[in-house]
Amino acid sequence: MRFPPNRRVLACLLWAIFTASLVAGEEPELVFSLRTWDGEYHSKDIPGGVETTPSVGAIYRIKADGTGLTKVAQPGKDANAPAFSPDGKWVYFQSNVSGHSQIYRCRPDGSEVVNITQGERLGKSWQEAYGFALSTGGGQLLYTVHDGSTGRVALADPDGQNPRMLFPDLGYTYMGALSPKGDQIVLSGPARGYRLLIADLQGGKPRELTPDHPGSFAPQFTPDGRTIVFIRRDGDVYRVDADGKDVRRLTEGNRYVEFRLSEKDHHGSTDGPHVSPDGERIAYVSRQEGTPNLYVMNLDGSGQKQVTTRKTPCGRVRWSPEGKQLAFVSFEGKYPQLFVVDAAGGEPRKLTDLPGGVHFVNWKP
Repeated sequence: MRFPPNRRVLACLLWAIFTASLVAGEEPELVFSLRTWDGEYHSKDIPGGVETTPSVGAIYRIKADGTGLTKVAQPGKDANAPAFSPDGKWVYFQSNVSGHSQIYRCRPDGSEVVNITQGERLGKSWQEAYGFALSTGGGQLLYTVHDGSTGRVALADPDGQNPRMLFPDLGYTYMGALSPKGDQIVLSGPARGYRLLIADLQGGKPRELTPDHPGSFAPQFTPDGRTIVFIRRDGDVYRVDADGKDVRRLTEGNRYVEFRLSEKDHHGSTDGPHVSPDGERIAYVSRQEGTPNLYVMNLDGSGQKQVTTRKTPCGRVRWSPEGKQLAFVSFEGKYPQLFVVDAAGGEPRKLTDLPGGVHFVNWKP
């Protein structure tokens, strides 16, 4: 059927409105881990360590408007650090089922839960696997393996098959990140005093990216692969070109950007700055005004702006896929809960009110 010109224009307009409404109706989704305790939480120093209340971790999904809370998986007692695959068809996470941490994946509805690392694939001594990262296209899985005393970085297919140890002679390394093209890796670790190392995955030896800057952590490539953002032990955010040039400090004053190593140092970074999807901004957490709150700045360090003004500490900041919102956790009562706020500022929206603590959060692509 052929429409007159004015009707064709009207038809196109109606179709545009219809398709836009469909897109608008697709509420963004997040995945997070929830930790609950057996009774009242307590923590006290004991000879040789710290005693805490036994806890259980599980993986959940929720929509950005706070609806659709769904438990995804809970293999073992410590399911945590979830992330969607780039195509949104899988949820990856780590958990401890048989006494050692391993990496699992399942469908977003909780089906097809599979341990995909099974440390012995790289030899019986490598008992644990954690600290994973997926390549931008989802075709590679990067993770850390540990034998009880030292760690190495391994690379495998997204289903865990064909694992191989990267740079086995390098020494204790972890905190790896893949470049957007999947052809380079940047990593850190005790082997070189926590200096950042970069290497081509198709050959070549790792080279020091920050030789004059030990104590560098949580590296992350920008989407164009040209720049790496990281933090140092002095608490500030830095950037460096992927060729090692132009190391630049972006925040000043030793203001404690929110970053921690986990309870076991070999687990690597658990928090840090996050680069926006367009590569133009960095979200981070700082205690410039006392309480750790969310901030955003341009990639060159200019335009630093405080986004939240909460009276309880914030952390785990993550950009939404379209770069307009920030997800984060902050204490509300006894436990940290999940919040979302517009990147431009405004009142944060609390998504959860759960009898436990939200710890790790990521958006669905």
